[in-house]
Amino acid sequence: MFDRALLFDWGGTLMETMPVYLAGKGVWSSVPAVDGAAEAVLHASKSWRVALATNASESGDEAMLAAFEPMGISQCFSAVYSFGRAGRPKPWAEFWRYALHDLQLPAERVVMVGDSYMDDIWGATEVGINGIWLNLHSDERKEKARMRTIHSFAELESALASLGF
Repeated sequence: MFDRALLFDWGGTLMETMPVYLAGKGVWSSVPAVDGAAEAVLHASKSWRVALATNASESGDEAMLAAFEPMGISQCFSAVYSFGRAGRPKPWAEFWRYALHDLQLPAERVVMVGDSYMDDIWGATEVGINGIWLNLHSDERKEKARMRTIHSFAELESALASLGF
């Protein structure tokens, strides 16, 4: 088991938009992957514990992970941290504490990658988790001691290295 974890947001980070849960069919709608997302998750899963951190609450973990089957990455995720399970959505501290408790890792050994600065990055860094803001929509950068900005998944490895990983 790896002594570090990389958490990924779902909609806007791994997939271009948040899929819609089709309750009658028990599946999530198909949405295109963000460029480079599948490769980033596959590569990370070789040396990181990879998990999904999402505000989705409409289905169980299995249905969420099944949505990644077309991308070929569903098997890469060791856990799903969802609003439905944590009882609070991102950016609430309770969401992040739930994930840290389950991971059994100190916050400084965890990195959150997400497209929403407030929900994904600010909330995570407030409890000591490292953050990588995937900003696909502007040239804006936010850099702090435990936070980096990337504009594509091609920059993920260098951002992780600059955080000391």
